[in-house]
Parts: sequence; structure tokens; C-alpha cells
Amino acid sequence: MVSKSIITLLAIAALIGTITLSPAFADWDKTKYPSIEGTITVQNNDNYLELTQITLVDAMTIAENKVTDSKSMYAKLSPINGFLVYKVVMSNDDHEYSKVLVDAGDGDVLYVSDAKSFDSNKKKKHSDNRNDKSHDKRMKDYYKDMTPEQIAEKKKQFKEMGEAWKSLSITDKAAMIMHFMQMKLQWDTMSEEQKEEQKAEMKDKWKGLLTLTPEEKKQKLEEFAQTVK
Repeated sequence: MVSKSIITLLAIAALIGTITLSPAFADWDKTKYPSIEGTITVQNNDNYLELTQITLVDAMTIAENKVTDSKSMYAKLSPINGFLVYKVVMSNDDHEYSKVLVDAGDGDVLYVSDAKSFDSNKKKKHSDNRNDKSHDKRMKDYYKDMTPEQIAEKKKQFKEMGEAWKSLSITDKAAMIMHFMQMKLQWDTMSEEQKEEQKAEMKDKWKGLLTLTPEEKKQKLEEFAQTVK
């Protein structure tokens, strides 16, 4: 997908499969979680990294051990009901996603959502959502000049990218997630000119990535992970 937030999305959404997984991220902060109680209370202005007692790798590993038919795809620290948790997005072999809340203090699993496909979740919750419509428009714009055969091939490439990301080790995924989160913080302080330069740099860096073979995609991601560890 080509979008204004390419500095973060090209490295995350595209790398982990825009077609199959970006809806899980779009829906990230819209999920209604049940009341949970954790071990670390937080305020909105707290530095979450200074408070957590477990690492991102720990949280993703715990989530995978809990949901044994899925792989952890993405995670971040977040306050839920005033308690600090890791939200972990999981994906199974049927390309359904679920979310796991892991206590940032003792590592307890506080909640696991049901696995669901994007299509069923979209029809149920976001049929008139502005962000959802914006997502659909970007996808249409991206594919508008392609033939049906080219569209099918592009979707296949995105799916392979998602599988390549899924097959990475947790440490590699965590290293890249942290790297891109740091990039996002920098992005928020950049001028428009600097943002355009960064977009161009990222597009050039990952140019041709989708057209690689599945094994080459995985190798490219593993090599990048080593540079940011």
C-alpha cells in the first residue's frame, strides 16, 4: 500500500502483509477490552518503557505460548483501565487475527480475544467507519491502473511478505518493531520537507522487496533485523 504514513507503514504494514494484516492494526485502538487489573498503574504522561518489568520479546513469547496456533506479529505498550500492558496482535494459518493483553509487570495473560477474519469484523463493526473507507479508497487507488492479473500477483506478493514476517524469530520482529517505533517518534518532530525525504529514502530502501521470492523476502528481513539490533 502507498500512503502518507509510509515511513511507518512501509516498514511494518507492508513488511508484515498489507493485504492480510493491516486491518488488525487499523482496528488496534478500537477494540473494546473487558475490565482487567494489572500490576503496574500508569498515568498518560508516564514513560511506559521505564515502568515495564518485561521486554517486548517476553510479551510476544508469552502470547505465543498462550495462543499456540498463532504467531505474534506486532506488539506495543499501552494503558488499559489504568494498567500497563502489552497489546500483542496474533495471526494464525487461516489469516485470522486475535489480540492478547500481557501484564507488563509479571507477564500474566490478562485477556485473549477470539480469532476473527478482517472481513467478518469489518461488516460487524466498521461498515461506516471513516478510517475504514479511507483504507478502501487507498487500496482502490493503488490498484486502479493494474490489470486483474497484476492485482492478483500483487496480492500474492503481499501475502508472501506477511508469511515471511510471520516466519521470523520473535527477537528479529521485536528488534524491527522497536526500530520503527523510534522512527515514528522522530517522524512526529520532522518538518514536511524532512518527511518527504524520509519517504523517498524508505521507498528506495525497500524498492523491489515485494518481487523477491518468499525465501529472499525472509532473508532480506533477517538481514535488516541484524542492522537494527
